[in-house]
Amino acid sequence: MKLLAKVLLALLLVVLLLVGVLHLWLGSLIKRGVEQVGPRITQTSVTLRDVDIALLSGRAKLEDLTIGNPTGFQAPSAFRLRNATVRLDWKSALSDPVIIEEIVIDGPEITFEGTMASSNLGTIRDNATAFAPADSSEKAPAPKRDAQQSSGKKVVIKQFTMTNARANLWLRAGGVETKAQGISLQDIRLKNIGAASGGASFQEVATIVLTSITNSAARLATSLDKPLEKGAQALGESAEKATSKTLEDVKGLLNK
Repeated sequence: MKLLAKVLLALLLVVLLLVGVLHLWLGSLIKRGVEQVGPRITQTSVTLRDVDIALLSGRAKLEDLTIGNPTGFQAPSAFRLRNATVRLDWKSALSDPVIIEEIVIDGPEITFEGTMASSNLGTIRDNATAFAPADSSEKAPAPKRDAQQSSGKKVVIKQFTMTNARANLWLRAGGVETKAQGISLQDIRLKNIGAASGGASFQEVATIVLTSITNSAARLATSLDKPLEKGAQALGESAEKATSKTLEDVKGLLNK
């Protein structure tokens, strides 16, 4: 009995050790994947501080994810989040597609910089779309992709939720720049991403999510962009009137 107890204890220690190793390995694998694939998709810097894996519950927590701004934009970042939770169906981990039950992003900071015609978020979205082009129609031939794009598992995301987002707006119109900080952004809820096609690639998921975030931020920016344009126009008219008045005053002095 003592020998059996020792054997069971040894097996338990081995299992715990394997779980610990797997925990660290999966976390570092996800972190490395995000930081290597992310910049190729967005054409910006992408950093992820840490990934915490809970194997038994099938949950992963991403901490401090930052997506930088494209070249030509000045804001410190385009997207920052403190934490995001991913709940995975572990039974599908070795299958294709992998089933992700839920992704929850709570309280991210999103910066919309530029104009309606050209913004940082729009540029990132276009970069992601160019990296993973969609079929133009069902009859059209599938676009050619390189080996890196076509490889890798597909995923189905049953539920994607982004709540309590705060937006920073750096709007430009008529040569005038206006900044607004910490404006509440409408929640985003997406369901069954990739389900209809039997799974979506990481690049395709990124495009879908970035498009939703960009559209939401653009709608908010539009509500401030028209008043900004009117303000810039009024400022221009005011400056023109002031200049005309000054010229008239000068002419008056010369004619005396």
